[in-house]
Amino acid sequence: MSTSKGPTLLVPQTITGFQRDERHFTTVVPFRWILDNIVPGLALEEAEREIDEGNPVDPRARQLAPFRRKMQRPFLKPVTERRSIAGRSVPVVTLAPTQKMKNSVGPLRKYLLEQFAPDSAAGFGVLPGFVAVWPEPMATTSVAVNVSGFESPWVQYDFSSIGRGALADGECRHLALERIAADPKVPAALKDKLLRKHVTVEVYHGVSVEQAAGMFVDLNFEGTPVDRITKANIDTRNKWINATKEIFGDLGISLATDGRQLTIAHQQMGQWLLLTHAEQMVKAITNGPYKALSNSKAAESWEGVDFERLRQAGVAWFGEIFSYFGGPQVLADKSRVIRTIAVRVALASLGSAFYHEDAAGIDRARKALAEIDWIVSEAWNGIGGKVVVTDGVAKMAAGSGKETITKAVQAVTKPETIAGKAVRRMT
Repeated sequence: MSTSKGPTLLVPQTITGFQRDERHFTTVVPFRWILDNIVPGLALEEAEREIDEGNPVDPRARQLAPFRRKMQRPFLKPVTERRSIAGRSVPVVTLAPTQKMKNSVGPLRKYLLEQFAPDSAAGFGVLPGFVAVWPEPMATTSVAVNVSGFESPWVQYDFSSIGRGALADGECRHLALERIAADPKVPAALKDKLLRKHVTVEVYHGVSVEQAAGMFVDLNFEGTPVDRITKANIDTRNKWINATKEIFGDLGISLATDGRQLTIAHQQMGQWLLLTHAEQMVKAITNGPYKALSNSKAAESWEGVDFERLRQAGVAWFGEIFSYFGGPQVLADKSRVIRTIAVRVALASLGSAFYHEDAAGIDRARKALAEIDWIVSEAWNGIGGKVVVTDGVAKMAAGSGKETITKAVQAVTKPETIAGKAVRRMT
């Protein structure tokens, strides 16, 4: 987002609210207040992309964009489509609306106009409150108001010197209102009714980026479940995920942070592994392959783990693995058994020797990597999954990691077993 079209920096304003604690207060405002005092999420999302590309952005947007990235799902997502350029079909990355965007400009917009804005009984509507964030603490002035039953004070908050805030919850409602306010086809009287409607706002000020990430998890996961990979990607309190990002970041390997499966679109963007699957590989180093695939509280615990040693071990061992196979693309290669979860986790678990600085174990890990035949064949049938040979071509239908992990661990770590001998072409 260029400076010329960025949001206005400062909106001189104060607001009175019921102080919940030093950094949190509750207030009730006209809906218009949201338009005037909150930077739209779509604008901050655009700013995120511009920052990533090294382009200039409005200073306030630059300040709020990292918070927004941690607090919200996207309105637009990158997708790859094929276009004809100079007579050749080439993949091109474009932005497509997510369900969040479609709901904001569709059903939610309609609801605000037909249910929430009207005053008639037929138009009765209820709108959830908003949660707003300011990274800076606001200046406060006590207000001489006593309300029976309220122990905390009423306080006037001044944010005129710091500018507008961002939303941790309510972006869709904000965008819908913004589009309505800008639509000349909507009657002025109906707009006015909507803008005058009162809404509740929970305001958090003096909040760090890490706290903003925690707010997203608490608002969107603890009360209403979201998919595991979304929570994992944004929860900065998860040390396993932090270690995973550091290890794969050091290796220069991009991870997919959305969806339940790796897709062609992910691969075209150079993403060869889901974040949560990469986390399993990291956990296998210290927790072992079985706990790496478990979702139990004991398996999630990081008590006693030296995360700096884990990072070093992961970078060293995974670096050797991907160097051996010629890059992370092997994780999407259907002709290689390392593509399957169980085999991938079993191989990753050999990194325990690097974590414990076990020289003999490191030698065994390297030997296993070199002597195992990682090509899908009948030898792997029942180890990584079910193998079917058709016209001389072996294909593996990968089983779930939990179903096949025992055999996979035997095959990778114990050359003396039947499975170990089979994958080493010793039988």
